[in-house]
Amino acid sequence: MLAPSGPTNHLHVICNDPVYYPINDCYCILVVNISSVKPSVPHDPSCILHVGDHDFIKHPSYVVYAEAVIWRVDTVAKRHKEGEIVPHKDMSEATFARILSGFDLSEQVSPKNLRFKNKYCSSQPAQNEKTGN
Repeated sequence: MLAPSGPTNHLHVICNDPVYYPINDCYCILVVNISSVKPSVPHDPSCILHVGDHDFIKHPSYVVYAEAVIWRVDTVAKRHKEGEIVPHKDMSEATFARILSGFDLSEQVSPKNLRFKNKYCSSQPAQNEKTGN
């Protein structure tokens, strides 16, 4: 899905089907955004995406694990209804699996997000991705 991140919209990947998350006392999803690799700007090398990994990706990009977030499903639905979040085509299963694997490689993943990923995310694309990632 496309969602605001900083001054512009970025591609975000939904990493799991909605699950009841007791810490937030609601249904939640783990979401991670994708950003362009820019020359001379540091980036997390844990998962680099290239043209062909997703239709939206037009140049080398990376998964911004440091900014992964656990979103409330009701908030995502509201933001989608308001047009702030726009669905996009699914990632391939191979690309999705690489993105999830990157959580285990990245030194920038928060412990909370890594625990959520390990408990609730599988390498199969989430059903919510069927409506856009």
